[in-house]
Amino acid sequence: MRPRTSSPDKEAGWLSCRTCGVSIRERVLKHGESLRCKRCGEVLMIHRTDDSFHIACALGITGVCMALLANVYPIMTFSVAGNTQSNLIITGGQKLADQGYWPISLLVVFCAIAAPALYFGAVAYVSACCLGWKLPGGRIALHVAGFTESWSLIPVFAIACVVAVVKLDMIGTVAWKVGIGWIVLLAAISIGLSRVFDEDSAERRLEGKP
Repeated sequence: MRPRTSSPDKEAGWLSCRTCGVSIRERVLKHGESLRCKRCGEVLMIHRTDDSFHIACALGITGVCMALLANVYPIMTFSVAGNTQSNLIITGGQKLADQGYWPISLLVVFCAIAAPALYFGAVAYVSACCLGWKLPGGRIALHVAGFTESWSLIPVFAIACVVAVVKLDMIGTVAWKVGIGWIVLLAAISIGLSRVFDEDSAERRLEGKP
């Protein structure tokens, strides 16, 4: 669960730490401030500016474009015994499906391809709605963003690619291709977007609250 966001017009109350359960007095935060639990250090509230929606929208659109590029360019080539194979993101899912592991194949494809694209697109859409664009379905897009965020495993996939290269290099020759660059950039955008976009702020803005 994300930390709550400070609201200047909200009456101060009490917050309960999700980690240790201690009660903390809520207060209005200034720019750059955060409210932490005095016992365990858990972040309970954070202050976000309206500029975060501009950044989130830009990162979301960039993420959608990079997700497309990451899926059309090969990640690496693997050569063994005179045979060379070019690998895309979807290659792993295809190999698992060929071996009969359909549930795992679908999970890999969803987490590495579908979920990231849906997450970036949904965040960009919600941010545009929060910036005043008269677009329908803002709440639905917010729910999609919240659901797909935990399933978007591009950073994990980037690390898995490095581990796979180390293993494959022991039995053949591996060469990086341009696709790995897009995956690394996509992982960086995913991490950055998770820090910039705040669901609580977006929900209040969609409800017409400051």
